[in-house]
Amino acid sequence: MILRVSSAVFLLVAPLASATTVLGADNGPITSITLSSGGLAEVVRRADIDSTGLIEMTVPLDQVNDVLKSIVVFDAAGAVEGITLPGPDPLAETFKNLPFSVDDLQSPARLLSALQGTRVRLDRAGSAVEGLVLGVSARDEGDRGQSFVVSVLSDGRIKAVGLSADTEVTFLDEDIRVKVARALSAVGRGKSDGARTVALKVAGEGTRQVAVSYVVPAPIWKTAYRVVTLAGDKARLQAWAVLENASGEDWDNVEVTLSSGAPVTLKQRLHDLYWKQRREIPVDVSAGYVPPTDPGAEPQFDMAESEAVLETRSRITGLAAPAAAPSPMARDIARASVGEAVEGAVTASFTLPWRVSLESGDTLSAPIVDKVVNAETVSVFQPESGLAHPVAAILIENETDTSLPRGILTVYDETEGYVGDAQISGMPAGESRMASFATDKKVRIAQETSGDNRIVSIRVADGVLTAAVRELSETHYAVKGAPDGDRTIIIEHAKRPGWTFSADGQMDSTATHHRLRLEVAAGKTGKVSALHERTLSQTYALISTDANRLLHLSRQAPDEETAAKLRELAGLQAEISRIERRVQELQRDKDGETADQERHRANLTAAGPGADLYKRAARKLEDSETRIEAIDTQIVALTDRRTEIRKTLGDAIRTF
Repeated sequence: MILRVSSAVFLLVAPLASATTVLGADNGPITSITLSSGGLAEVVRRADIDSTGLIEMTVPLDQVNDVLKSIVVFDAAGAVEGITLPGPDPLAETFKNLPFSVDDLQSPARLLSALQGTRVRLDRAGSAVEGLVLGVSARDEGDRGQSFVVSVLSDGRIKAVGLSADTEVTFLDEDIRVKVARALSAVGRGKSDGARTVALKVAGEGTRQVAVSYVVPAPIWKTAYRVVTLAGDKARLQAWAVLENASGEDWDNVEVTLSSGAPVTLKQRLHDLYWKQRREIPVDVSAGYVPPTDPGAEPQFDMAESEAVLETRSRITGLAAPAAAPSPMARDIARASVGEAVEGAVTASFTLPWRVSLESGDTLSAPIVDKVVNAETVSVFQPESGLAHPVAAILIENETDTSLPRGILTVYDETEGYVGDAQISGMPAGESRMASFATDKKVRIAQETSGDNRIVSIRVADGVLTAAVRELSETHYAVKGAPDGDRTIIIEHAKRPGWTFSADGQMDSTATHHRLRLEVAAGKTGKVSALHERTLSQTYALISTDANRLLHLSRQAPDEETAAKLRELAGLQAEISRIERRVQELQRDKDGETADQERHRANLTAAGPGADLYKRAARKLEDSETRIEAIDTQIVALTDRRTEIRKTLGDAIRTF
């Protein structure tokens, strides 16, 4: 290997020690693509295998993890042996064990300085020096800048050779030549490190074609519906898929399948390097480890395992309009060319009937469903919307054999043309969906809600009264119909968890609403009511329930005997409350007299016997003591009466 030195670069003159295969951009033609609603694309390529059994393809760096996760080879005559590809950072891996860094390749001076002790030959101006590199020193040339001198140990003597534009450096060590060449090759590849070459090794005999499949990220495909309302509660329903080619390469005669559903999609950085963290164990310098006594093995239990796999998949032929004669407007609508649809266990797939050629970055919109279905035009009213008008909607039944994905819906009337837009959620085969597309301002709806709570039964056990309370909430709707046409009104009445519901004209319901159907003739007014009902259980400890609550319960009691009992208990509780209030009043009076006595005793102490103040204080103290005795007598009498009433109350509760 020879290095020619110039002011800016140095050039490898010797050939590389080993040749490197440069792959082209052709990875084998794409034969089919399945776009998933989960944002992934299953790509299937055709590959030709020769006697080497090697399949190579170039993969963008941001797709390498997904390719490693999902790649599959379909080959009935062979077996996959493995996959190889460059690591996530080949440049760093290349220089990990080299005696120089990538920065040392910037100039001969830095490289020779890093390769100290390497055997080289320096040719300059017709003279040559061979020896071991001792080092490289810099020399200041004034206005001419800086120059470098290589010190070489040759035949026991140190010689200095200047590095200039005409200096040639030859590495005499074969290992060093190979390492420098490999490093420069890695640097060159790293300048455009946006892809990896994946090599699959397939064992097997003979030259043959195989299929390679893998899954990579892709834009989510969308669904745009067109529906034209027809006479007889029918509609022409077309579904169009909108998709993009964001694969980075053109599609040429590719079979395209669109898969709906809700797949679980995951990713993992399989191409990255991960190092297991290990716990450091210190050197053991202790006296030694004495193992504990073996307690014996734990008992083992036999475990039985069973596994059952159920796979169901039905194939559905093309979706076609029914044999019944369409309306005049329907005959003017161009039939859509749709392909095969397949209903799986958790997904539906639509394959376009023609192969697709689409340049990278372009968008395609193609029909996937064309069917005349049952579809009724109705006016839908949701009370919580706050509007007085319902919304015109079309109730579509999926009469295809395939689940339809969610999407946007454009609504046409067979006579009026475009009437509005709507959105439609995913619709399994046989189910219906409501698509609201315009406000029906010709219809007005008023509502009024009333409620009632009443006790329907009372039961007493162990001094506890349990009342069953029925709560009612009734909403009345009055619908003033359109002056120029009949209307089918569907009122979506909000559900109440824990309540039972009843109403006239009740139809199916959603997860959040009951639906009420009402037919209103032109210019007429229709009415419908919705009733919510529930029964609650309320409990009361009769010994501690106050008189007002007992009287309230007596007024709601379902029979007069129970009401009379409750009134009796209320009277006893009221008398107990009066006694307790009177006792509290007397106690306050006693506390006041006691405070006065303290004042009188203070006067006695200050005045002394025989003084007028002393005599007056003594009389007042005696009078106060008399009043306290009277108060105590009343409190005792009231307390006895309260005890008597409580006993009567307890007897009444026990005999309730």
